[in-house]
Amino acid sequence: MIVYLNGAFLPREQALISPDDRGFQFADAIYEVVRFYRGRGYHMAEHLERMGEGLRALRIDANPGFYPDVARRLLEENGLIEGDATVYAQVSRGAAPRAHAFPPPGTPPTVYAFARRSDPPAPVAGGKAVLAADERWSRCDIKSVMLLPNTLAYQKAREAGAMDAIFVRDGFALEGTKANLFIAAGGRLRTAPNGPSILPGVTRGAAIHTARGFGIEVEERAFMPEEMFQADEVFFASTTLWTHPVVEIDGRPIADGRPGPIAARLREALYSEFTRGELTRG
Repeated sequence: MIVYLNGAFLPREQALISPDDRGFQFADAIYEVVRFYRGRGYHMAEHLERMGEGLRALRIDANPGFYPDVARRLLEENGLIEGDATVYAQVSRGAAPRAHAFPPPGTPPTVYAFARRSDPPAPVAGGKAVLAADERWSRCDIKSVMLLPNTLAYQKAREAGAMDAIFVRDGFALEGTKANLFIAAGGRLRTAPNGPSILPGVTRGAAIHTARGFGIEVEERAFMPEEMFQADEVFFASTTLWTHPVVEIDGRPIADGRPGPIAARLREALYSEFTRGELTRG
């Protein structure tokens, strides 16, 4: 595999990052993942905007403008330009002697990126989820690499035979460990509003835009876990899943325990947009 590190394209085995890197020592870094089909990035502008907002929020002196050219070169170098692939990019504050204070001005950030084939499609029958206390920090809108609470919650889900965990904070179900969360009830969609409690998902935005185009009302309001059990559908939305139904939570079925039509319709529309290259702003 050929990866990108600080201006160079090289075999992954030769990509060496300092043990003093602040991404390693402090999780002082952000990341972004874009999905590509035949070299076209899905909603690239929105991903770059989110990356820029994260860098500014953490005061990391880097410009996300590197990403499009680096991503294309990685797809070409790894034989992925004609397929369905994802490109991961991570930017840390750089390497410096360990201290909580920021390193001196001019310390170069560490920029790392790699490409790989997209995950196989999730089973159409839907998946199970579990509820988990949301122990993340208060700025979940920043796509930080500090994912330990997500990892622990996801492991809890895996050990329970579930596909993911749903974070619950202050009595509200917010999102999964790596996907946004929707419910459908009475023909209306509901999802937690953008803000510090959730990640502003690009596919979330595209799903909202598409649903409204279908004439489906979308309410951006947080909901309680019990509302999920009263809903007609519950589904995740993310770069890797598109929209994917959740048919059981904590052992309790959602509706009749089968995927619903809204998630399926949105998934078909989003995937069609992706493969045709009609990448409108979501």
